[in-house]
Amino acid sequence: MLIWGFALCLVGVVLLRIGIREGRRAALFTSAFWITFPEFARYRRKRLWPAAPGVAGAILLIWGLVLLFQWLLAYYADRLGHPLT
Repeated sequence: MLIWGFALCLVGVVLLRIGIREGRRAALFTSAFWITFPEFARYRRKRLWPAAPGVAGAILLIWGLVLLFQWLLAYYADRLGHPLT
């Protein structure tokens, strides 16, 4: 569980960084992008692709952190002699 947690966190951080970097490049985080979205919807829709790796990265990062926290709880429960059940 520990290795899976670290792996998911690592993949999540990489995808999140890619999504943020490309989102900045496509100006997704500016108000001008969203204000002019209705007028230039066809063009703007094509520029939304960085949101997918960003959302996937955030989900994987949270999932990995949950696995790491579960492992940490199980580790200390075992060390202190308290079963989780």
